[in-house]
Amino acid sequence: MIKAWTKSINLKGNYGAHTLRKTFGGYVQRTRFGIGFEILAKRFNHSSPAITMRYLGIQPDEVNGILLNEI
Repeated sequence: MIKAWTKSINLKGNYGAHTLRKTFGGYVQRTRFGIGFEILAKRFNHSSPAITMRYLGIQPDEVNGILLNEI
């Protein structure tokens, strides 16, 4: 359904349910609700927060900035 919706509005890219999972977990839960990587790792069923950060595309040089914003 998501692929059909994005195609119907001519949104370029490849979108699906997995895109929504990553967006909601990686952006909305972290920025709006302040959920930490440890909890996101559990919600995503990842074995560690490091895997979650890689999954969300967070680079090592971004980690300090993210940690400073969470304090």
